[in-house]
Amino acid sequence: MEEYGFDALAASADAVMAGLGLLVSGLARLAVAAGRAVTLAEMELLASEQGREILRGVVQLSLDAQAAAEVRLARVTGADGVPRTRAERGHLATVVTTLGAVSVRRIAYRAGVKGVPSLFPRDAVLNLPPCGYSWQLQRLAEMASRSGSYEQARELVLAATGVSVGKRQMEQITARAASDAERFYQDPGRPRDQEQRARAGEGEEGLPPLAISADGKGVAMRPEARRGTATAPGKRARNFEHRRGTGEKGGHKRMAETGCVFDVQVPAGPARTPGQVMHPEPGSGKNAPRAVNRWYTTDITAGRDVTIGKVFDEAERRDPGHRRTWIALADGDIYQLGLIQDQAARRGITVTILVDFIHVLEYLWKAAWCFHQPRDPAMEDWVITQAQDILHGRVPQVITRIRQLAADHPPRPGGEHEKIIRKTVHYLDAKQPYLDYPAALASGWPIATGVIEGACRHLVNDRMGITGARWGLPGAQAMLWLRAINASGDLDAYWNYHIQQEHQRNHLSRYASSLDLAA
Repeated sequence: MEEYGFDALAASADAVMAGLGLLVSGLARLAVAAGRAVTLAEMELLASEQGREILRGVVQLSLDAQAAAEVRLARVTGADGVPRTRAERGHLATVVTTLGAVSVRRIAYRAGVKGVPSLFPRDAVLNLPPCGYSWQLQRLAEMASRSGSYEQARELVLAATGVSVGKRQMEQITARAASDAERFYQDPGRPRDQEQRARAGEGEEGLPPLAISADGKGVAMRPEARRGTATAPGKRARNFEHRRGTGEKGGHKRMAETGCVFDVQVPAGPARTPGQVMHPEPGSGKNAPRAVNRWYTTDITAGRDVTIGKVFDEAERRDPGHRRTWIALADGDIYQLGLIQDQAARRGITVTILVDFIHVLEYLWKAAWCFHQPRDPAMEDWVITQAQDILHGRVPQVITRIRQLAADHPPRPGGEHEKIIRKTVHYLDAKQPYLDYPAALASGWPIATGVIEGACRHLVNDRMGITGARWGLPGAQAMLWLRAINASGDLDAYWNYHIQQEHQRNHLSRYASSLDLAA
């Protein structure tokens, strides 16, 4: 296309909207340049780089047109009650978007009193973010930071948008993105809560069992973020000069307690038998119970009691009338079991607690090593036999059998085998009230903590355990909250809620009335 053709195209576009001609002619020139490119890669590079600048121009043109049309308000009064009677046009604010930096011109309203800040009603209408990065860019930065390291996130944002955001700014954006996480789940207006209340109000029968579970995962922390009760690695007694011994490698981690609430989808058909549990057939996983509608929470700043309380809060939102069957899946930790029982008693809820069957199997395998030679095939048969007896509800018989074997083949006093046998017997004896696997299998319930074990891996360790990462307390909690919200499927709803809260905090709260923002 000849140059006069571009000029004519620009003139016709300017007739529609002032300033549009430059953008239209730029797009036409880009199309011509892309048509002359040889390879697809060259075309794509031209379109992404020059096209991004043209789209940034579209945003800038729209902002300029709105600025020119901004009407001076007769009276603007701040939340402090001081009227701003002086109006000054042309005040600039720069915002970095996914397309590049744009300038926002608006009217400033001043009180003429020392110490009284100016107000910009146009900022509230546009909901300008206070940090200078657009909400869309912030969400992209949060998404990238949630999935990988901050340096990787910075590189991804740069490659996707051409905008360079510093690593420190990435951390600040992520921390601010999580500022409304706890309030979000306490808000009674959540769509999920409304659905639950509607179902409960309709008196719907046949609701699935409600399951809760919790567990912890260690996160490597900076020295100032470790718990006060932990002994720093540098202050521990050293047995060797050049190597750390047993028990000397810890101290730099802090537990992130993770909780989960989910509905149990009971499979149709006959219940699983102990034999099917220990000898699953190919494709039998379809007949196993499934965890659906999962909700996660994770805390590294608070104690386990707080996390268990949040788990019960979410479960009660789903079943406010306590009419569903409640199941608690635990790993056998005495303190955690006590927290679950205390919360249930305080709320008047009947909860069936089941200890993870996989943990029981681990104790049986340890005991098997005490009564068999290494690599003896009979060891596996012995474990399966004891496990099936436990699944049938014959825990006392298994305990008696282990004790009899220990009496017939006494281990060395004070030796490792003696300790293992004693721990195994004590574990099975103490956990008998929580090993009612026959009832669980008959009802189609899960008997393992795979959901929460998986959550500790994909929710906590996959991001927090990146090689070399050391976390501060605020940053770690913010990241865990965002990952939990995303895993719960609430990220879109949360982001809309977060922007609304930011709008209220940053803008609406500064005015005496919403009428002061009317243009």
